[in-house]
Amino acid sequence: MKNTILKSRLKRQTYTIDTSLLLQKIQYNLLGSFKVFFKFKNNIVKIKSCFAVSCLVSLLFLLGACQDEWYAHYNPMINGKSDKSISEYLKSRHDLSLFAKIIESNGYDSILNSAQTYTVWAPLDSSLRQFDLADTLAVSRLLKNHITQFSIPTSGIVNKDLIMLNGKILTFSGNGSSSSFGGKLIVEPNIAMKNGIVHVLGNYVPYKLNAWEFMNEATEIDSMRNYINSLTTKVYDASSSFNKDGVFVDSIFKEYNPVLTKLCKMKNEDSTYVVLFPNNQAWSNVYNNIYSYYKFLPSNGGTKSQISYTRSAIINNLFYNSRYLSGLSMDTAVTTSGTIISNFKEVIEGVQPTQLSNGLAYKVNPLKYKTSDLYFKEIRKEAESIYAVDTLTSNYALSPVSNIGTGVPVSNGYYLTCTPKTESSISKLFVRFPIPNTLSAKYNIYCQFVPSTIAQSDDSRSYKVKFYMTYVDANGNKVNATTPYSKVGFDANHQLTTNSSQIATFITDGTKPTKMLVAENFQFPFCDIGSSIPSVFLKVENVTGTSTTEKKNYNRTLRIDCIILEPVQ
Repeated sequence: MKNTILKSRLKRQTYTIDTSLLLQKIQYNLLGSFKVFFKFKNNIVKIKSCFAVSCLVSLLFLLGACQDEWYAHYNPMINGKSDKSISEYLKSRHDLSLFAKIIESNGYDSILNSAQTYTVWAPLDSSLRQFDLADTLAVSRLLKNHITQFSIPTSGIVNKDLIMLNGKILTFSGNGSSSSFGGKLIVEPNIAMKNGIVHVLGNYVPYKLNAWEFMNEATEIDSMRNYINSLTTKVYDASSSFNKDGVFVDSIFKEYNPVLTKLCKMKNEDSTYVVLFPNNQAWSNVYNNIYSYYKFLPSNGGTKSQISYTRSAIINNLFYNSRYLSGLSMDTAVTTSGTIISNFKEVIEGVQPTQLSNGLAYKVNPLKYKTSDLYFKEIRKEAESIYAVDTLTSNYALSPVSNIGTGVPVSNGYYLTCTPKTESSISKLFVRFPIPNTLSAKYNIYCQFVPSTIAQSDDSRSYKVKFYMTYVDANGNKVNATTPYSKVGFDANHQLTTNSSQIATFITDGTKPTKMLVAENFQFPFCDIGSSIPSVFLKVENVTGTSTTEKKNYNRTLRIDCIILEPVQ
C-alpha cells in the first residue's frame, strides 16, 4: 500500500438549519419589544418595562423555534419524510434484513425508534452474507460503526469527518451525484424518516482497530502488551470526587498509564500515530542485548530496577506522532520521547503496515534500531550548562562565554571560562563536572578545550592539566576524587591509577580546539540513571605553576567546551 501521512481528522460537526421562519418571528416580536399596549376601559396604557418585555419576547422566540423544529422533524409531509421511524423502515426492507437483525439483537431497535434523531448508513444484505454474525464483539462494532447522531443528508457534503457511536471517526464524502461513507459507495442516499436519515451502502465499512485495541488483540506481541498493561494503576481523582460546590461526593479513582499519558494516546481516535510493535522474538532479542547496560547497585533497586529500565528503554522509542513525520520513507525520524532515529527507513522496510483508526501499526521482527541511536548513546555534557549544577571548584571563578564573532568552532556555541582567583603556588586550581546517566558499559572519555587565542589572538599558551575520576567501583564502593589531593587519576596510557606519581600531565594545543582523550575503554560497573545526585564526576585540574617561565608558556585560565563520553561497542 502507498504510505501517506496521516492527519488528525477530528473536526467539529456543524449543521445548517433554515432560519427564515425564525427571522419572521423575530421581526414580528420585535415590533412590540419597545411598546406594549393593553386596552383598559377604552384607554391605552403604555407599559415601559424593558425587562418584562425582553422576557416575553425571548419566550415567544423559544416557543416559536421549538414549534418549527418539531413540525419540521415530525410532519411526514415536509421534505418528503416518511412517518416511519428508522427502525421500522429498516425492518420493512427485505434487502436490509441482516442489518435490521443486528440492530434488534443489540437492543438498538428501540433507540432507532425513539424521538432522537440519527443517521444510519445501512449496508445491503449482499455485503453481510460472509460476515460472522455469531461474533458478538464484531457485530457490535459493525453496528456502532454505521450510526451517528443527528440528521446528516448528502446535501453540501464534500468531506466531513463524523464521530460514530463507537467513537470512531469516519469520512462522509460527496462528489457530484455520488457519495460515499468510509470509502464505501452510497447506493441510495437521503431516505428521510421521522427521526433521521438512512443512507444505503453497497458494502459495509470494516471496523478499524485503534493502536490500543491492536496491541491488546494482535498475536505474537505478548511481551510488549504485558509490560504496558502492567503499568496501569488506579490514582485518586480529586476533581471528580467533589461536586461543583466543593462538597465531597465520593472517592473516585481513574486508571493511569504513563505510556498513554506521556508517549502515545493509543486510545484516542482524534490523534494519529505510527507505532512499532516488536513481536515476542524481536522484543527478547533487544532485551537481551541491552540488559547489561542497566546494572544497578542493590541500594538502587538491583535486578528489579535493571529489568524495569531495560523494558522502559524499549518502550520509550516505539511511538511516532505522525504530524512530525514528513514521510514514512525518510531516513531520519523523531520518536514521541524525542529520540532521533537515523535509520527509520530501514526499520520499517519490507514491513506491511496495518491501517488503524488512529494511525499505522508496524509489527516488526527484528527491531532494526541502531544501539547507538537509542540505548548506548554518546553522552555530551556542555561545560557551560553543567557548571552550576553539582560542580565543585577550587580557586576558580566560572563564567559561560559565547563564541560568536571568534571564528572558533565550539559545541553548542558556548564554552566555560575558568579564571583563577589566586596566584598562590600551593593553591589547587580545578573544576569537577558531574556526568549523570552513564550506563554500566565502556566509554572513551574526552575533555574538549577551547584555545587561548579565542580570547586574545596573540595568546597561544597551552593548558597543562591532570584528570581525576569519581565513580562506583565493581565492589559497590565510591572511588572519590573530591579532595584536592586525590590519587584516583589517569596515567599517560589513559588508564585509571591510584598511584599519584603515575597520574599524567596532559598539554593542549594553544592555537586550536583540543579534544583531549582522558580515558580509554573505561568500564563503569554500574549505571547511574535516575539519581538525584550523580555518582560520576570528572575533575580537571590546572597544574601550571606560578613561576615566570610557567606562566609564559602555559595559561592558568582554562577554557573548557564540553565533556564527551563515546560508547565503546
